[in-house]
Amino acid sequence: MREFAIDLARRAGALLLEFHHAAAEGQAFDTKSSPVDLVTAADVAADHLLNEALAAEFPSHVVFSEESANGPLPKAEWLWVIDPLDGTTNFAHRVPFFAVNIALAHHGAAVLGVTYEPLTGQVYWAERGSGAWLRTDGGERQLRVSTINELGRSLLSTGFPADRRTNLDNNLPEFNALERRTHGVRRQGSAALELAWVAAGIVEAFWHPRLKPWDAAPGWLLIEEAGGQVTQYDGRPWRLDSETMIASNGQPALHAAILDTIAGARASINSVHQRARRTRAGVKLVRDLCPRSKRETSNVKREQAQRTRVSRSTCYASRFTSGVLYVH
Repeated sequence: MREFAIDLARRAGALLLEFHHAAAEGQAFDTKSSPVDLVTAADVAADHLLNEALAAEFPSHVVFSEESANGPLPKAEWLWVIDPLDGTTNFAHRVPFFAVNIALAHHGAAVLGVTYEPLTGQVYWAERGSGAWLRTDGGERQLRVSTINELGRSLLSTGFPADRRTNLDNNLPEFNALERRTHGVRRQGSAALELAWVAAGIVEAFWHPRLKPWDAAPGWLLIEEAGGQVTQYDGRPWRLDSETMIASNGQPALHAAILDTIAGARASINSVHQRARRTRAGVKLVRDLCPRSKRETSNVKREQAQRTRVSRSTCYASRFTSGVLYVH
């Protein structure tokens, strides 16, 4: 089964490379859930190849894929979780960092994971109980996470959700907090490969506020088999239906420091949400009570404005606000 999955990932990778080499100026793309959630013809073609091969080889198994999933995570005994092209935005812009992700879960627990990087030919693979490995043309070596246990000496990696333009919970507060406390934070654009880097000891940890199962399932197994730890933001073990993820080298002090830093940053998000709600309420109050023209002045009772303590200057300023106004 392992060799079948590795061969299948390589076949999908070869197909991706055909598209990659044929488009000298980048790939045409469509969008899905947001303007930054891209899909290309290569995604769809590789998805078809993977689904067809898995259905033929394992007809009783269920396949859950980024490009063809149309519902929640299935509850199946044997479940293949696949991303035919992780790093689509990179691929579309000819950034040489993308991967094929294939994982097999048994009753919700990953038992096999393969992350294949087509441009380098590197295969990261893991089997439950058999370790995590990197296969190249030169052979195979076992992967181990790093041993750095201090946040200030660590190098981290992360990504940003597809709705980051419209959602305040966009990972920027967490990024700012951890960037200041570490050797740096890298954002490479492929969660699959960044998780493999944690398993390989290249970076100490990866975190993300909203991952899909196909982004993270192989990396989850790679990191655990390489000696690391994968949790949610609340410290509970990560599962296929989890959204938040902190995947680290498993050093207790480091993982705890990342958990604490993210918790602190997210507290600021909640504070911003509360201020925004108060601000919107205040703007509405001002606009409801303040006259916007001389003609409207006679229709507004002066004592109403006095009771709400809204000054004429505040009323005047409210005409020019773009939606951010604090009423004291």
